Amino acid sequence: MVLAMGTTAFILPQTSGPIVARGKGALFTVHPSLALSGAIASSDGGGSGPAVLDKPETIEKSRVEDSVKEKEKHGSEGWEVRLFNDPMNKREFVARCLTEICGMSDGQSFQVMMQAHQSGVAVIGRYNFELAELYHNSLRDNGLLVDMRPVDDDA
Repeated sequence: MVLAMGTTAFILPQTSGPIVARGKGALFTVHPSLALSGAIASSDGGGSGPAVLDKPETIEKSRVEDSVKEKEKHGSEGWEVRLFNDPMNKREFVARCLTEICGMSDGQSFQVMMQAHQSGVAVIGRYNFELAELYHNSLRDNGLLVDMRPVDDDA
């Protein structure tokens, strides 16, 4: 018996069970009644009907452990973005970046900038992981010295 898939043909033995063939990295299972009837494969080369493929079995994996790990990593409101004093950037530029990127008011951004200027470091805010990462990367891309660190809610 010849099983034809596209331009590739396979010679298969006569069996009563499912016929399994591989073609270009894919695994095909053909029901024997279709293969023997000539709907898919034929030994005389005349069968050019549509190919019928069984749906591959899928195995559902539990993502409970992964979601717990993600919650521990990302947390809600569990990341602080901190601003460090920077002698290279002007104070007005730092305050404007905080206003435009983090959405702070002018007064809030000025207070954070002055705290960083006077004490060396200031907390911009506490955010979830994605937002903290966005603010951190955007501020860093503008030349500010910032970092982000996880915050323990227990303390």
